[in-house]
Amino acid sequence: MLPLLQRAARRATTSQPFGEAYGGRANSFGALRLAFALAVVLSHAAALGFGRPLVQRFDLGAVAVAGFFTISGFLIVRSARRTSTPRFLWHRALRIWPGLWVCLLVTGLVVAPLLHQDRHGTLDGLWRSPGGVLDYLRQNWWGGLRQLGIGDLLQGDTPYWRWQGGNTINGSLWTLAYELFCYLLVAALAALTILRRQLRWLALLAAVAVFGVLCWNHVRHGSGEQGIWMTGQVGPLPLLGALERDSLLWYGFMFLVGGVAELYSDRLPVNDLLGVLALVVGGAFALTGDFLGPGLLAYAYVILWLAVRLPKALHRVGNTNDYSYGLYIYSFVVQQVMAKAGVQAVGLVGFFLASALVSTVLAVLSWHLVEKPALRLKDWTPRTRGPRTTPDRSTLPGWTSAWSPSSRA
Repeated sequence: MLPLLQRAARRATTSQPFGEAYGGRANSFGALRLAFALAVVLSHAAALGFGRPLVQRFDLGAVAVAGFFTISGFLIVRSARRTSTPRFLWHRALRIWPGLWVCLLVTGLVVAPLLHQDRHGTLDGLWRSPGGVLDYLRQNWWGGLRQLGIGDLLQGDTPYWRWQGGNTINGSLWTLAYELFCYLLVAALAALTILRRQLRWLALLAAVAVFGVLCWNHVRHGSGEQGIWMTGQVGPLPLLGALERDSLLWYGFMFLVGGVAELYSDRLPVNDLLGVLALVVGGAFALTGDFLGPGLLAYAYVILWLAVRLPKALHRVGNTNDYSYGLYIYSFVVQQVMAKAGVQAVGLVGFFLASALVSTVLAVLSWHLVEKPALRLKDWTPRTRGPRTTPDRSTLPGWTSAWSPSSRA
């Protein structure tokens, strides 16, 4: 027992750079993404099924979304540093848009007609009327959630409507505009060479500045709505629509912290004592009802720490099949339909499990039929015009045929 305690104490007080602890696929980012997606489903189960928050002190869904942005910041900056800017943008488009497009089509061409037929007994007025299916697809096609609902399909007869007056058919999609905004920002930084080692201090300086704004707002205004960058909108931006400043501040900061962690992975210390301390600090901010503030920095460290410290058995989650995106984008629609059908009569736990199960089935289908096939195009390159000539590679220095005797020696 004593040797075990000694090893645990030594590990808790020993630091190593995050770059050494992080090993390609040997991490728990996939498991964390799946956990965050399920946390969003649980949070929405209370809101959509029962018209109330899951907990009063903090929004579990907002906590999960902040976690998504931290992981995304790390992985996206890592991708941008390893590929050209056009290739990076191509990869990001393949990861987001095909799954989103099919989700929008399923919502508009399958779910909406069923709801409209049930409500009106006809499909007349569903497609081309203002706020109808065609408007819904056109407004939201590129990731900006500019039209929340379709007609009057969810008005008056859902718990969420009675609580918030929300006719929203898929509220989860609102975060995609912020994610895409961050992708474009990273692409710009990569094109300007700011992600290179010599200029990475500029990204660190930006993170420090934003953290200073969060601290200032917390000290001067607490959890109130006043403060720097807390009111108003940015935009409307092309394709993405208008972005709320406070959400861009919070989630943009988490993305930025994740990106800086990647840029400084050779210096960022991974330490169990720091991880536990960050967990306590983040939890304390959550319990005070002011989680979206300075506590976000501690939370970001907790995510990175868990990514390399969770059991190795979790490293396999999401490596081959990543269902977290599909689970996230389909669950809101599923829960709205189930709530309209009265499935919440089984209670919160039952409603959560039922909606999570159906959403997972759709996520599996989305991954295997849409997302994964789309990602096979990652290495596609447009053909150049004019005849293509293939050089005789056997005359090039150092070239050896795959079938030459020397290659099989």
